[in-house]
Amino acid sequence: MSTRTVRYALISTIATFGLLVGSASAASAAPQASKAPKASKAPVSFGAGGLSTSSDRPDHACLSGGDSCVSSDPKVSLAWSSAVSTAGCRFRVVIDWGDGQAAQTAELGGSKDAKVWKVGRNYPGGVAARQAYRITAKASVLQDKDKRGCSIESAATALTLMCTPQQLSGPAWNTRFPGGQSAVELLNDSFRPRVEKFVAAMTNAGITVRPTSSLRSPQRSYLMHFSYRIAKGQISPAEVPAYVPVGSEPAPKVCWQHRTKTGKTDTQASVAAARQLLGALGVDSALATPPALRSRHNTGDAIDMAVSWSGPSVKIKNAEGKSVRITSSPQDGTNARLMAVGASYGVHHFSPAAVDRNHWSSDGR
Repeated sequence: MSTRTVRYALISTIATFGLLVGSASAASAAPQASKAPKASKAPVSFGAGGLSTSSDRPDHACLSGGDSCVSSDPKVSLAWSSAVSTAGCRFRVVIDWGDGQAAQTAELGGSKDAKVWKVGRNYPGGVAARQAYRITAKASVLQDKDKRGCSIESAATALTLMCTPQQLSGPAWNTRFPGGQSAVELLNDSFRPRVEKFVAAMTNAGITVRPTSSLRSPQRSYLMHFSYRIAKGQISPAEVPAYVPVGSEPAPKVCWQHRTKTGKTDTQASVAAARQLLGALGVDSALATPPALRSRHNTGDAIDMAVSWSGPSVKIKNAEGKSVRITSSPQDGTNARLMAVGASYGVHHFSPAAVDRNHWSSDGR
């Protein structure tokens, strides 16, 4: 091989080696293509989580997602929230609202921004619905489009639906069903003349007569009966039955069970309210039996009268016009001789007299 041939071969080899080295260096110096970052987790928690939206309403309770909720508003909402993007996620919640109705199913779509999802329920607003409810929500993931780890919490909470101030028992119910008239003129046409004659005889004898109740509506009888029984500890406020109206008559829809601000039953407040109502209704504090649910007062066949006199004796005429001298005690409507005079007019005192000292009726009931 000639010297020239060797020189060319060496140059060719060096050039080839240089190209390879250059190519390798260029390849190492070039930036590598970066892998797409993995999407962050997308958890959804029960509760508003401190987030709020322009659609939040103060009349919807339970948005906090706590273990319990107390509200007088029957419009209730449960909330789920996420502080991160949930784009590509889709969720389902199946809620048993604890009211005996079918479970409610709702689907929640993901969002690229932080979000609060709310699912609402309107409970009945009547007194019967004002109670405690156990609410459970089973949550699941329907879609995790980007495989990012979408998740959502199931939940359980207790709702206490409180009575409104207008529904709660107390003295205000006295004016809603007044019907506590005391005028003798309101008695029915059969009983009224008998009472008028008996009252006139007592007045002429120097006996003081003060009618306290004559015609009474059935609703007022209901209020008197159960406020008395609660006040006397004869029935639990929670056990008072609802008023059963006859036909289209209005019903007193009273919430007898009071509660604390935290939703716990408050027997002391319930009893105190019943006592206040009892006083407002004008029920005799010495009454030893509950006022009847349905009484002769409802038909104008009864009257309550406070009767008294002073002095050692009184002389009164009975229905036959005969004078009857009363020298015995007590000097009130429970006096046996006075009751006999009343019976002669067809006005009969309740028996036993000490149980209801002011009650007179067409038949003693």
